[in-house]
Amino acid sequence: MVERLARRRGGARNEAGAAIVEFALVVPILLLLLFGIVEFGIAFNDYISVRNGSREGARVAVVNDVRNAPSCTINGGTVSPPANPTGASDATNAIVCKTKDRIGLDESQVKVKVSVVGSSIGDPVTVCASFPVQSMSGLLAPIMSGKTLTSKVTMRLEQVPKFGSFTEAGTAC
Repeated sequence: MVERLARRRGGARNEAGAAIVEFALVVPILLLLLFGIVEFGIAFNDYISVRNGSREGARVAVVNDVRNAPSCTINGGTVSPPANPTGASDATNAIVCKTKDRIGLDESQVKVKVSVVGSSIGDPVTVCASFPVQSMSGLLAPIMSGKTLTSKVTMRLEQVPKFGSFTEAGTAC
């Protein structure tokens, strides 16, 4: 009888050891899956911000709303468009700064391209924005590094534009 009890206890210990080994094998896979879901969710949220900001920037451009633009970083330097721009370069800077403001991400990393084909009502205006994907945990950085979120929106002019075309250095459009 004592031998039977000893065998039973030994078997329970072996099963507990097997459970620990199984747990050690499964946890890294579950953590990788969990962090992957979180990282994808953050990247998707950033994509939605870039997409909506590009659309709103294009809308600002087609109605020629260049007044009261916020300051922003363009090509590594801070630009403060005047409250009521009169020149084409100030108006273009206002469109770029308003687009970056609407995107709402790190404006030093957001790159914007504005293309206006003509200067008549009905001519197309394209606003394209890009933002690099970043890994928050660092766990998926090898997979995510080098990827860029890009959104390109084309609309027709509703007003004669005060701005011109502009491409920021590093734009992936």
